[in-house]
Amino acid sequence: MINRLKISVRIILVTCILLNLCACRVSSYLTDQKSIELQKSLRKHRTGVNIGEGLLVAGSAAVSLFTGFVFFTPEQQAYRKLKLSNQSSDTLFVNMVTDWQWKDSTYFDLKEIVMPPKKSMKLVVPNGISYNLYFRTKYDTPDDEKVELNTGETRVVKLNPNRNNN
Repeated sequence: MINRLKISVRIILVTCILLNLCACRVSSYLTDQKSIELQKSLRKHRTGVNIGEGLLVAGSAAVSLFTGFVFFTPEQQAYRKLKLSNQSSDTLFVNMVTDWQWKDSTYFDLKEIVMPPKKSMKLVVPNGISYNLYFRTKYDTPDDEKVELNTGETRVVKLNPNRNNN
């Protein structure tokens, strides 16, 4: 019984460390400083919430093992990862605009994303909000293509100019 507990504690500790290391990176495709800071703070917040919930679930499982009473069940995620994928052979310039506000009445817009050809990136976004995603192949052209998405329904957005995107 004690060996199982030691193994469980080690697994939880290693998982927490790995989650922390994975959350430290911010995509190099973001060029707008406000968007970079927004992603950094949101990743920190999301990582802290995930680690806290993981520890509470583990504690609840341990308590329920002995007493049969479950005192914590996780709620729906407030934030989730969204994968943007550039399917074209051109560099894409992407802006994501929403009417959802975050802290200090700041809109949760992600601007000036420069995606190289055939590359993907992951962003942390609020769950269940609508975005208008605008992209183009040339920086100085006014002709943007628009994709409307809801982050509660969409996990992957494949961007390909002059084609239907999903």
